[in-house]
Amino acid sequence: MILVVGATGQVGTAVVRKLVADGRPARAFVRRTSNYQHLQGLGVELAFGDLRDPASLDAACQGAEAVIATANAIVPQGPSSFAAVEGKGYQDLIAACQKHSVQQFIFLSVPVTPHDSAVPSFRYKRLNEERLQASGLNCTILRASLFMDCWFAFIGSTIPARGAEAPTIERQYWFLELFMKGVGNLIPGAGAALIPGNAQVRHAFIAADDVASALVNAIGHPAAARAILEIGGPEVLSWQQVAGIYGQALGRKVRTVYAPGSVFRVMRAAMSPFSEAASDIMGLNWLVSYSTPYAGRKTAAALGVRLTSADAFIRSKVGLAAGS
Repeated sequence: MILVVGATGQVGTAVVRKLVADGRPARAFVRRTSNYQHLQGLGVELAFGDLRDPASLDAACQGAEAVIATANAIVPQGPSSFAAVEGKGYQDLIAACQKHSVQQFIFLSVPVTPHDSAVPSFRYKRLNEERLQASGLNCTILRASLFMDCWFAFIGSTIPARGAEAPTIERQYWFLELFMKGVGNLIPGAGAALIPGNAQVRHAFIAADDVASALVNAIGHPAAARAILEIGGPEVLSWQQVAGIYGQALGRKVRTVYAPGSVFRVMRAAMSPFSEAASDIMGLNWLVSYSTPYAGRKTAAALGVRLTSADAFIRSKVGLAAGS
């Protein structure tokens, strides 16, 4: 039995579907108040609970061979905090895995940046990496580069959400909804991409579906045993190149408008007293103004993942009808 924690998110949903396609028994850890209806009818077991409820974590881990954890507090659904979800919640999840002798804990993490400690989502990822390495569990830490599904949207388009199941950019969180309302039509409507940082910043953008494949393929894989693996897309691209790919797919010129990383750093600090999650989102925009250029071919090849290029990703989304 494979337990998926974060099963209603975009990556978690893709993980569940891949487990089902592979014929692996899957257990989806879901909150009763979350949108889990799309998981019903797949032949997966639903384990109701919450990372803030240790008893439910203990019950969910019983009989689990492996745990794939993608849950985070970046886009909160209801009242929560990083300390409660990614702090105490993951601490209790790790303890439950130890208690029930889970054979492998596969954790979705993020790239290392110079300012991890200043942004809650990155700070807690580092903390949980340390906890896992000290736990004695056979842990696999997958540090994934920037998701095309999110960052190709945040710069000015809702196109990346087309055809996606449980897309992150459509989650019901007031600040995300406000942000996407402001930028969601910039690229197709105004021919402009709003870029955090400058033209020299480069990232190995990766499709969320490819990350899900890597997480599933890591189960029992020798290359993933007690390992920290970095994975990105097949190319390391500048934001300018991404805008160019959008332009080619849409048949129009897309210009880039750069917002200095320092702007997002200031906004992060200004929002911190009022909304931890909104401050974190601004902090993420600040962190991605630093390059994360590692390519993912080595890890992808080891885990048998065929990576999706940015051009193929964007063209496939443009080819779908809006609202699909």
